Amino acid sequence: MSRGIIALMLAAAGAWAVLASDGLGQQNPFSRLTGREQPVEASAVWYERADRRGRLVLDRSSVPALLWQEGSAEVLAVYANRASGGGEVLLTDTDRAILRLSNLGGATFFPPDAPDGVIVELIGPAHTLVAPPVSASELQRAARDLADAATRINRNQVMVEVPSLGPSDNAYLADTLRLAQLGIDRANRRALRDLQSIRVQTGARPDAVYSGGTLDITISAGRGYAGRPSSEFIRRALDRGR
Repeated sequence: MSRGIIALMLAAAGAWAVLASDGLGQQNPFSRLTGREQPVEASAVWYERADRRGRLVLDRSSVPALLWQEGSAEVLAVYANRASGGGEVLLTDTDRAILRLSNLGGATFFPPDAPDGVIVELIGPAHTLVAPPVSASELQRAARDLADAATRINRNQVMVEVPSLGPSDNAYLADTLRLAQLGIDRANRRALRDLQSIRVQTGARPDAVYSGGTLDITISAGRGYAGRPSSEFIRRALDRGR
């Protein structure tokens, strides 16, 4: 089986392409959120499921707000809408209701394992959802992982192109590559037969488009987790573009 290729475009060094290699896993970027050494912020809070099947963080320090379920590999950007009957409902970028907050302070969470909703209880302040810095070499590793994964699925060589913007922004570029891998894993296999390249670029708003064998993913640099599309948005782009 041929291996994937990455093109890591360094800000000061021009284009660089190398063959991808196997077996380099990514450290869990959210492991620090449960550590005691990190300060907490009033803008972020923990909720616990009433069925005691996990917790989640709602972080309102950005617009859109952010939501992360403990143990998940993805932070979701969520958009507030007025709910029928009062309160508000938070929607993902694919318009899926994920959390409903009542005017009286109650909250209902809608995870995949409880689509009809489960009550969650506010338990206290949390860490804001900020990714740790990522070096150019770590970003290169994430691109190699994505190239390998895409190549194994469609059995054709896949190129991954990603800019290197500096450690802070690289953290969200690397996260976007992980989300692209999640989206590819869930996409219809027919949609992936012609996949030849994956390009990550910066723009005014997050987006994902699949056309002509190229998956183009746009992130809004400087907006953190709020500036990239979700894995489900990427999956839908792949399925629509086939």
